[in-house]
Amino acid sequence: MRWAALLLKIPDNWMTQLLHEHNVHIRVFGCRPYGSHGGRGLVKLNTNDNLTTVLSFVRKRREVLRTSFSRLSDRTAFGEVIIDRCAACSALRQSECFMVSSQSRSNGWLEWAVAAESNSSIYTLVDLLERHGCEIQLNRISASSSNHQLTQRQKEILQFAYSNGYYDYPRRIQLKELASIFEISPSTMSEILRAGYRRVFSEYFDLSSM
Repeated sequence: MRWAALLLKIPDNWMTQLLHEHNVHIRVFGCRPYGSHGGRGLVKLNTNDNLTTVLSFVRKRREVLRTSFSRLSDRTAFGEVIIDRCAACSALRQSECFMVSSQSRSNGWLEWAVAAESNSSIYTLVDLLERHGCEIQLNRISASSSNHQLTQRQKEILQFAYSNGYYDYPRRIQLKELASIFEISPSTMSEILRAGYRRVFSEYFDLSSM
């Protein structure tokens, strides 16, 4: 299995436009096709702007068919967004890759973590994204051969915990909140985080060679 990190801007897309209009961080936890040209995904929005205004902006976009958000705080909402058209979703559907996760970066860019069986499949996806009108940068491709590689579940949870302030002092999100978002018990969440720590430390300090 090959893993790639892509930066892209999707034309006529609610996420791209939202990043231009508001101070907001977007995190997508999985994306599935919807209809012939659309997509649906679980999305977390974190903003310093008025959250009601941000959610209203998303709902009023022409390509957005339906949203279902729950407020986690006065700055954060989590829920599903369904759209009837998406250039990036169409490109992904035509490829042999799957998008593992996505989050916003500076200047309106979205970062995708993508998995595929081969490098050629990733290059094909890049070409398809360009042909569908996306701005695209391929940052890196890596193998998942390391014995210390994080599982995708661990990586997703660790990234979410880090980006939402679990490791800040004081913490901006608590263990019970993380467990609730991922629909697991706090004890299971704690064990997943501990296992992730071990793998990260083993990778960083190269413990396999000691």
